[in-house]
Amino acid sequence: MKVVLREPVLSAAIAAGIARQRSAEAKRSRPAFAEAWPGQLLDNHINGACAEAAVALALGLTPSLGVDVYAVPDLDGTRIEVRWSRARNWCKITPRDIALDRLVIGVVGVPPDAMEILGWLEARDAPERGTLADRPPPCWFIHELAWETFSSLHVSRWKCAT
Repeated sequence: MKVVLREPVLSAAIAAGIARQRSAEAKRSRPAFAEAWPGQLLDNHINGACAEAAVALALGLTPSLGVDVYAVPDLDGTRIEVRWSRARNWCKITPRDIALDRLVIGVVGVPPDAMEILGWLEARDAPERGTLADRPPPCWFIHELAWETFSSLHVSRWKCAT
């Protein structure tokens, strides 16, 4: 499924990504993977926020787009963790996702082009469906064909009980 972000959602997602990078710099956060080129981490934060906005819109939700959101789901009122990647087979699921019982949604693409939602997966299924990373930090990379189809994702799987 492809989602095109239009104004003002695109601007809000870009602003959230920039704010996330500034927050990480202010805290002197260390990335799990080193920056491969100048500006990569900023690009990753912006693209990740755009991926979250795309998933929210696809589910009929208002994008949350918080800044310091390490211990909470990416979309308010859900158990969803959105994973953006530059490559179709590199969306990752971590042991933390499993411990927090997350439902992970994989996304690729770079705005302003359409963001493509690859599908969804219960994090606990990553060890059986993914490829274990050959270097730290521990994670599983999910092949594009291992995702469940996005159209099969029912609200009962992702919505938190209120």
